[in-house]
Amino acid sequence: MIVVRDVFLSLSRSRGMRFLRSTTDANGGTTMRILFSVLLIPVLVQTTVSVRAEPQDFTVTAVMKGSTTISGQKIEYPKTDKAEMTSLLVEIQPGKENGRHMHAVPTYVHVLEGTMTVEFEDGARQTFNAGSGFLEVVNTVHSAKNLGEVPLRLLVVFVGEEGKPNLIRPEQHQASDSTK
Repeated sequence: MIVVRDVFLSLSRSRGMRFLRSTTDANGGTTMRILFSVLLIPVLVQTTVSVRAEPQDFTVTAVMKGSTTISGQKIEYPKTDKAEMTSLLVEIQPGKENGRHMHAVPTYVHVLEGTMTVEFEDGARQTFNAGSGFLEVVNTVHSAKNLGEVPLRLLVVFVGEEGKPNLIRPEQHQASDSTK
């Protein structure tokens, strides 16, 4: 607070702040000074704190923010009281893929290294490079391919439900449909 007081005193003595000295009222001019001090203190304190703040030892970079999947589907969280999040590190070798599958739950994928190509049943493809993140399609058969020259490394995060699979192969899905 000494810094704030010193700054206020210097300001009140400067020519631009003469009105502080010449204002008189029933309290001998102190009301205006008190009012000005109360209004000025938060500004000076914030400025003083900002100047003295230590530099940050970390940075934050937004990778992805969205409410729809790569195919435009709206994200819907599982309606359950047994929510479960699962994160996996996945590696796919050059020229390989993870096979046809789908997810019944919202799935976030972050490409750590390499280039990922998502291929859909109709042959359409979308490519994602290292450093990118996206929300995978839900209840849509697709595969992840590594068409590059280096291993593909992914961080995959599922927002699912306890006891339910995060990845479903088309054969499993058809078998479960026929038992209903």
